[in-house]
Amino acid sequence: MKKWTLVLGLLAATFTLSVGTVSAAQDSRILLNYNDTGLSSSKVIVEGTTMVPLKSLAAAMGYTLSWDQASKTAKLISPEREIGFITGSKSLKVNGAASALAKPTRIIKGGMYIPLVSGVVALGGTIVYDKSSSTLNIVDEPRYVTASAQGRTYWVSQKNGDLYYRASVTGKPQRMGSLPLKPSAYSYGLVITDAGKGTDLLLLSEKHYAMFNDFSNGYQALIHSGTILKQMDYHFSNSSYQHAPQLATTQLFMTDGLNVQYINGDGSLGKLYELEKITGLKDEFTVEYAAADVVLIRSLTTAHLYAINTKTGVGTNLSAKLISSEDWKEWKTADGSDPYVLPKMLVLTKRVGDVLTFTYTPLTTEKAKKVAYNLAFQ
Repeated sequence: MKKWTLVLGLLAATFTLSVGTVSAAQDSRILLNYNDTGLSSSKVIVEGTTMVPLKSLAAAMGYTLSWDQASKTAKLISPEREIGFITGSKSLKVNGAASALAKPTRIIKGGMYIPLVSGVVALGGTIVYDKSSSTLNIVDEPRYVTASAQGRTYWVSQKNGDLYYRASVTGKPQRMGSLPLKPSAYSYGLVITDAGKGTDLLLLSEKHYAMFNDFSNGYQALIHSGTILKQMDYHFSNSSYQHAPQLATTQLFMTDGLNVQYINGDGSLGKLYELEKITGLKDEFTVEYAAADVVLIRSLTTAHLYAINTKTGVGTNLSAKLISSEDWKEWKTADGSDPYVLPKMLVLTKRVGDVLTFTYTPLTTEKAKKVAYNLAFQ
């Protein structure tokens, strides 16, 4: 019997609804926990019933899926439910108990489709239809989000931060702790990075815009064999502006805005850099670039950019060092929350060997300048 496991990505699905006295037009929007998830383009109407891709719906509700080609069965797993959908059948099992869909499942366009309404119920959700706005909302109370690395799978409940772990595709989810998640109406994304030797770096994060400000929230956990080695979280806000492209980071790290913790190649905890001690500032910092030899951090208060030599732990205010003395008169007292200042900051644009190339724009002009910094002379 050939089996394989798929970690579900979010695809699109649209719908119409006709059940009892509830009726929705074919152009209705589908929401998940009152957020637009983009499930709006894959519906199929079969004999008056709206069918949607199982893969799309399950992914949005935090399930993983494995497919048994021999029995034509899709198996869905979350921390609370295990469900089996059989191709061409209304019958299914939810946590071992027999249940039924309104219509049989079908293979359409190469994927399994299920009836929307009874499918949502089988997955543990409830449905609220707003006729005035022509929207159908799937209420998914646990709000699980899931991701995998090297066959290891994690789930986080966006309701309370509970963290679950499955060591292999044949195992069952086990609760291993929780993240200090603050209640939020926004949806989080989960990314798992293989840190080496069975260790994973988990990042649960969301970014949103509100009241002319950008907000960024993240929860990190370094996990080895189902044990949490360390957790950190950050919560940043600043005036909204158009961000310059950033150079790709090559070093795994964790941060809470006050510290940066490197992660070694074997997944163990590396050096911890205490940013107030290094910079002399009682401030929060964002990490803009991290490599084995250097980490670049930016003060949220001043917008100044600092380089930390990861071998010595010594910090250098690159803004003060690289911005010309004439331009520095204005930059020295710059307000890091000023939307006029932010797009003009000193920004890393290129690295060749030890040479880092930056650009910045003087506050009194609009013409950008290019400057370089050699790490060999740190």
